[in-house]
Amino acid sequence: MNTAFNVTPHEPGGASPVVRPHRPRRRGAVPGDAPPGRRAANGFTLMELLVVISIIAILAGILFPVFARARASALQIACVSNVRQLGMAWMMYVQDADEHFPPSNSPNPPNSEWALVPGGPFPCKSCRVRHRITGRPYDSRIFALPYIRTDQIFHCPSDSGSPNGQVPDEPVKGMPIWKGEGSSYCLNTVVTRLGTLGAIPYPAETYMGAEIYPWHTGNPVRYWRMEEVGPAARVAYFCDGHVRVVAEEQIMSQCVPPSAPGVGPVP
Repeated sequence: MNTAFNVTPHEPGGASPVVRPHRPRRRGAVPGDAPPGRRAANGFTLMELLVVISIIAILAGILFPVFARARASALQIACVSNVRQLGMAWMMYVQDADEHFPPSNSPNPPNSEWALVPGGPFPCKSCRVRHRITGRPYDSRIFALPYIRTDQIFHCPSDSGSPNGQVPDEPVKGMPIWKGEGSSYCLNTVVTRLGTLGAIPYPAETYMGAEIYPWHTGNPVRYWRMEEVGPAARVAYFCDGHVRVVAEEQIMSQCVPPSAPGVGPVP
């Protein structure tokens, strides 16, 4: 194999010429390139980049569900606070009214000014009646407003309504309930029909008000229809003053048809 040499010219009176072997430049290389097999000092190989991206993706897959659950838990805590304040306000109304609940919204008496919304089922249908003349919903807010500082407590932060088509006879047609009816929470028609606090034999089991939909679930409509089994999700205020997250079955047992624990169906 022939090897080329570079010879530094000999100057008169100087040292002997220096002979250096000539190394041919790699094809396509430019001055400053790292030798083959050696990485540039300030760069990453493709394999290293792929490893970093994979680690980030794994961490994201682990942390995003955690953050989502934390956010959902925070929203439910805010909802519990709303229900507690609203229940306390209604209970102050009851105390000021000589232990009488707000006026009955039962559509059953012959002279009742209230009527059920026609059509199929939807959450809290027996509580969300309409005025026979004006068509406006029964507004339970007016009984609490004198005892609260802000009307924001009527708005559950998770209230997104129900998607169009999932509950065909839903009166507000997919919009958030609080926008369509003024409140995300219902006043249990059972207590208004019984009339007084003394007529409730089991106040710790009889809810006074609750979320209209189980919004703190993955699918509120399926949970309301009890097609999806899950943990207790409906926030409710009870007649003895406590707030609890309850299962859908407990709400349905007092809602369809309207019934009170220890009393049975209430017309």
